[in-house]
Amino acid sequence: MAVNGTVTSYNPHKGWGFIECNGQDVFVNKKDCGGFCLAKGNAVQFGIANGEKGAYATDVKVISSSAEEAQYHGEIKSFNGSKGYGFIGCEAFPNQDVFVLRSELQGGFAPQGGLCKFKVKMEEKGPAACEVQLLGAAADASQQMMGFGKGFGKGMPWGPMGFKGKGKGKGGPRVDPAQKVWIGGLPEGARWKELQEHMEKAGKTKWVEVFSGKGAGTGTAAYESVDDVAKAIQTLNGSSFAGATLKVDAWVKAAKEES
Repeated sequence: MAVNGTVTSYNPHKGWGFIECNGQDVFVNKKDCGGFCLAKGNAVQFGIANGEKGAYATDVKVISSSAEEAQYHGEIKSFNGSKGYGFIGCEAFPNQDVFVLRSELQGGFAPQGGLCKFKVKMEEKGPAACEVQLLGAAADASQQMMGFGKGFGKGMPWGPMGFKGKGKGKGGPRVDPAQKVWIGGLPEGARWKELQEHMEKAGKTKWVEVFSGKGAGTGTAAYESVDDVAKAIQTLNGSSFAGATLKVDAWVKAAKEES
């Protein structure tokens, strides 16, 4: 028998969380969500089964999100860096892989086999991914990419890397640390595109990242010049973003403080 509940927590990187139903917390795993990526506050309909560790949700269906706002779990199936597009496999779209453009992949980073979450817009030829966010090991690799060191990519568990090719994606963006700022105080659910718009009040950015996992609540932005970095620290430190007060500081200094 199906029951209704509300998602009280969900970690997309780990793929599990909890649903509140009649005062009881019910465990939920992404494998029982049909390809959907849950989010806190989602109204859901599901079945309940009992295991050794207690009740868990089955056949979970999101009933509170519109098609445009629904989020999905997926895996990068392929990405052609020279052509700038690829495909994501998703259980919610069993008959067709989801098309994805480099413009929806921050920095053009799309490791084959990497896990991700994304939204979908329906186009003439089928589903197309937007607002793609890498998860788990793929997200960690993306964060390592922010260091832009010579050893980037060495020993990573990926096959063909989506950023190989000409232009912006070739080898990932290489930025002097002096051209980067550390950003703290980011609110839960912050998105890099909105953060980019905010950070560009100080100058044109080359890269913006909202960190997840242990780095949740922080991020970084890379500018085209050190003058823009100085302006960002001067004008955006203490600025308001999505109801939160940001901390903006030099990248190198922040890195030392965090170690």
